[in-house]
Amino acid sequence: MRPLLLIGITVLLLCTAGCTSHIGKRINDCNTSETTVPQQNATQEAKTEQAVPLIANAPSGTSILIRKSEFRLYLLVNGNVVQSWPIALGKNAGQKEVVGDMKTPNGSFPVDEVLGSSDWTHDFGDGKGEIAGAYGPYFISLDTSALSGGAWDGIGIHGTHDPASIGTRASEGCIRMNNEDLCALKEHVNVGMQVTIEE
Repeated sequence: MRPLLLIGITVLLLCTAGCTSHIGKRINDCNTSETTVPQQNATQEAKTEQAVPLIANAPSGTSILIRKSEFRLYLLVNGNVVQSWPIALGKNAGQKEVVGDMKTPNGSFPVDEVLGSSDWTHDFGDGKGEIAGAYGPYFISLDTSALSGGAWDGIGIHGTHDPASIGTRASEGCIRMNNEDLCALKEHVNVGMQVTIEE
């Protein structure tokens, strides 16, 4: 009976020592739910940013690339990715054609205005009425007239009252960002800079 007890204690001590020695490696093995998953997500984000190549004919200086398939907005300097953020897009996929089709347009558009929008409201037609803060702190307006021929406009990059919508198809055609991400982006935006939106 005593030899079995002694073996059990020895095994327990060895397991405990294994989990607490080599702190950098073994603790992660023991706590996969708390430490490994966030590290994998961070690694995946880094891989996504590194995988973005120079865009064809990227404008020199600062520009923006939006990849709809990735639900991601990339800040570029001379065509190279320097930062990126998750976004929400129009409720319907495909190229915007008419007013109210809930699609985010593809193309290359200059920024024509940067407006403070913290006091703007919007009625999404869901029975909740006017929603305060629907556009977040800023609305970065895009000049889409070359594509629309004047048939539709009002597309921009803006914040949101609904952070849970980021990463989904939720807008009426605009590009939504988390408000804090929009504030970080706005520091690099100026009128005339190019915004390329692609599938």
